[in-house]
Amino acid sequence: MEIKKYPLKFSLLSYIGLLLLIFLLSGCTAVVPSTNESQITQVISNFFQAINEINREKALSYTITSGPAFDMTNKFFDTKVPLAEQNNTQYEYTFDIQTISILNDTTASVELTYSFRLLGTTGLVSPTFNGNFTLQKVNETWLLDTAPFAN
Repeated sequence: MEIKKYPLKFSLLSYIGLLLLIFLLSGCTAVVPSTNESQITQVISNFFQAINEINREKALSYTITSGPAFDMTNKFFDTKVPLAEQNNTQYEYTFDIQTISILNDTTASVELTYSFRLLGTTGLVSPTFNGNFTLQKVNETWLLDTAPFAN
């Protein structure tokens, strides 16, 4: 009497094929467009990063030209940064986004808390501030319209 080994061979090949299929499909991903919320979060993060890097042009690139955030950012770089540099200090902001509200296709509001400290000093940390930043979508890009940050 002869024993057939086909079922074992077939099932082993099935498992190998299934593993190969899973391996190949795991590399297939679709490009998912960024959501408004993730784009807005990135703009605010990049804005504060530019402020912390003392990079005026980069910070201004996240604002609407001649808007309130643009003016406030210029004022910060014109007054606060030179004063901090005279004292061998530097502002460092931290923030935490609380809510992002998409008001319509081109307007968003962001509630956040933030604080700053002056690097180069000991013990000087600001209280935590509540802020409401507004953004406008310009040419499919979110930009800060108002950014009332303390300094």
